[in-house]
Amino acid sequence: MVKKNIKAEILSTGDEVLWGDIDDTNSSWLSLKLRESDIEVLRISCVGDRIEDIAGIIKEIAARADLRQKQADIVLVTGGLGPTSDDLSAEAAALASGDILSLNNTALDFMKAYFSKRNWILSDDNIKQAMLPSRADVMENLHGTAPGFYIELGKTIFFFMPGVPAEMKPMYEQSVLPIINKRFFQNINIDSSRNFITRFKLFGLPESKVSSKLKGFNEQFPNLKLGFRASIPLIEVKFSGIGLDSSIEKVMADAENWISSRLGDYIFSYTGLNMEQELGRLLTLKKKTVAVAESCTGGLIGSMLTDVAGSSSYFLMSAVTYSNEAKINILGVNSDTLIKYGAVHEETAKEMAQGVMNIAGADYGVATSGIAGPGGGSEDKPVGTICIGVAGKDINGKIFTKGYRYQFTFGDRAMNKKMFAVKAMDILRREII
Repeated sequence: MVKKNIKAEILSTGDEVLWGDIDDTNSSWLSLKLRESDIEVLRISCVGDRIEDIAGIIKEIAARADLRQKQADIVLVTGGLGPTSDDLSAEAAALASGDILSLNNTALDFMKAYFSKRNWILSDDNIKQAMLPSRADVMENLHGTAPGFYIELGKTIFFFMPGVPAEMKPMYEQSVLPIINKRFFQNINIDSSRNFITRFKLFGLPESKVSSKLKGFNEQFPNLKLGFRASIPLIEVKFSGIGLDSSIEKVMADAENWISSRLGDYIFSYTGLNMEQELGRLLTLKKKTVAVAESCTGGLIGSMLTDVAGSSSYFLMSAVTYSNEAKINILGVNSDTLIKYGAVHEETAKEMAQGVMNIAGADYGVATSGIAGPGGGSEDKPVGTICIGVAGKDINGKIFTKGYRYQFTFGDRAMNKKMFAVKAMDILRREII
């Protein structure tokens, strides 16, 4: 059967997700991937580690067939495929579908190959993972021990995948998506109905002000859908549309220009990159290098920059100089500067930036010194104060230093550190462009 307007549900299993011990990042990732395939997500559900509850919601999803309820063609289930006693998805799937569990030899062969390649012993507990509903079809797990499987229940296909994201994501891409495409899109030119999505990343505006600046978007572009996602201190603005012909590309371009004219240089990425990714892109493009001296951010800038693949081509070093003595002895900050201005001051941050740039032989140096809280503030330097220094060389090769001071009002220490780090990277980004 070939059809369009495919609908899906997502089901996360596990007490750790239900109780909030871990974030359900699997569902958000899967929802995005389904949307990229022009598949409508009807619901996202979560259930704990009780076999009756898991089986019950599987039957409930499959039974949504009356005229008042949209029925899912596809259900993506994550979690509960491991070797422990609380991994119950296979048993629940058998219970919900009126099936029995049996040893699946294909699944067992996949597991034997995985264990043999790593010189691991396949225990009886692991063999439990090959006990699947007798009518299930197996999906190989190339990144873990638990095979996936899928079953049909009524008019709905249920795909069961591991809960570990590093295993679930490749299984979806390599096994689930090809099955979906073959089953539902085999005679459809997907390129002729592409789902266009554009993502901007912003820094420096709260979500409410971003929304206010973009009032009128829906009236101006009624065929596009506008959305916002706050990941403090960044805001993502995204808009999308389904295009059946080339006209959608012009509409998307017009929308991009419309948004850009209203948000201006608060936008730092037009391709959805995070700040550290965009800074890395610019440094790579300009063939420049950077070194970082951190006090209040405690190495966070260095960590964020090196989270980006390929950062070794532009990131040279990070020095966490928390004490005044470290600032003097390692970075060469003048002791008179610290006596006159203190550690949290633009002049100190400028000397820190120049010091780390000189030590590393980098094209740029960036430094932070501030008060993350919750204590340590004063009347003239309250909690949330950050001083940022940037050093570099102008077109004539002459060294310059610039210092900045900002005040943020977050009461949380971790949030202040994140804001300080992103602000420092943004200042360097603006210097490079």
